[in-house]
Amino acid sequence: MAGMNFPLPASESDQALARATGFSECVIALRRALTTTPAGWVLAVWFCWDLVPRTSIALWLGTAAVVWACSLWALHIIIGEGSRFERHRRRIHWIAALDGFAWGLMAWFLVGHDRILDATLMAMLCGVIAVNAQVYGTYITAYYQQIGTIWAFSVTGLLLQDSGHRGAMDYAAGISVFIVIISYYTREISKRLLEGIRLQRANALLAERLHVALQKVALDAATDALTGQGNRRALDELLKQQAELYTSSGKPFSILMLDIDFFKSINDRFGHMIGDDVLRAFAQRVREYLRPGDVCARFGGEEFVVVLPRTTLEDAREVAERLRLGVAQSALLQTPALHVTVSIGIASLLPGQTVGDLLATADAAVYAAKNAGRNQVHPQTLP
Repeated sequence: MAGMNFPLPASESDQALARATGFSECVIALRRALTTTPAGWVLAVWFCWDLVPRTSIALWLGTAAVVWACSLWALHIIIGEGSRFERHRRRIHWIAALDGFAWGLMAWFLVGHDRILDATLMAMLCGVIAVNAQVYGTYITAYYQQIGTIWAFSVTGLLLQDSGHRGAMDYAAGISVFIVIISYYTREISKRLLEGIRLQRANALLAERLHVALQKVALDAATDALTGQGNRRALDELLKQQAELYTSSGKPFSILMLDIDFFKSINDRFGHMIGDDVLRAFAQRVREYLRPGDVCARFGGEEFVVVLPRTTLEDAREVAERLRLGVAQSALLQTPALHVTVSIGIASLLPGQTVGDLLATADAAVYAAKNAGRNQVHPQTLP
C-alpha cells in the first residue's frame, strides 16, 4: 500500500465542519433542555407560593411561558430545515437571549420578599446557568448570549430593590463572579469539545477513505490488468465457492473455457500491441453476451473461463453458442479490421470431481472443438 495518500481536509474547512456539527448538536440539546424547563418553573413557584404575591408569580410565569413556547416553535422550524449554522445561528442567539431574559426576570418579580427565598432563588439561578453550560457546550457564543442576558436582567432587578434589602448588592456581586468563572471554564471545555468533534470527523473521513482504498486494492488483486476481467486468483476462489455450494446443496454450475482461434498468428502478423487490443475487445464482447450473475475471468494467454452459477450442461451450451455467434458476427477491431472466432469447451462439475478435474475437462473440450475445425462449441464427454 506504499504510495497511497490520504490527504486530510484543509484546516479551515475541517474547523468549519466541526463548527457546523457542534451547532447542530447544540440545537438538539437546546430543544431537549427547553422541554424540561417547566420543571424549573414548578420548583420556583413552589418556593415562592406563600411568600410572593400571586400577581408577581403570574407575571413572571406568564412571560416565561410565552418565551418558552416561542422558542420551542422556532427550534422546531430550525430542526425541520436542517439546523444550518450560517442560516440559523442568529435565531439560536435570539432563543438563548430570550431564555436568559425569562430567567433573569426572577429578580424583578420574585426577589425582595424574603431573604431566605432570595438566597434560594439566586442559588437556583446559578444552577440554571451551570446546567446550560453543557447545553451550549458546542456553540459557546449562544451560551454567552444567554448568561449575559441573565446577568443584565438579574443584576438590574436586584439593584432596583428597596434600599432596605441589604443583600441585593451581595447577590449581584455573587452572580457576577459566578458568571465570570463559569464563562472562563466553559470556554476551555467548548474548545475541547469542538476539537473532539473535529478529530472524530477527520477520523471518520480517514476510515472511509481507507475502506475505499482497501476495496480498490482487493479489486485490483482480483482483476486482470489488461482486460479488466477477473484474474486466475479470483477465478480459483470463485470456483472453490461454487464447488462448496454444489457439495452442500447440490446446485449445479458449469464453466465455459474460451480460446481465441489463431491468436498466435495475430500476434505474429500485427504485433503484441494489437494482440493486447484484441484481448481487451474480446473480453468486452464476451461481457455483452453474459447473463446477470455470470462471471468471466482470464485464465491465461488468450484463454478465458466463464463461470455459470446454477447452470446445467444443457443450459451452458445455449450460453456458449450465443457467445460464439456474438464474437464471430462483427469485427473486434476497426483498425486494423480484425474478425476473430472462438472455440469453447463446456464442463459441469460432477459428483466426486475437484475444481482441477473440472478445469481439465473443460480444457479437453476446448481442444476437441479446435480439432473439429475451430469456431465450435464442444461439451465435456460424460463418463
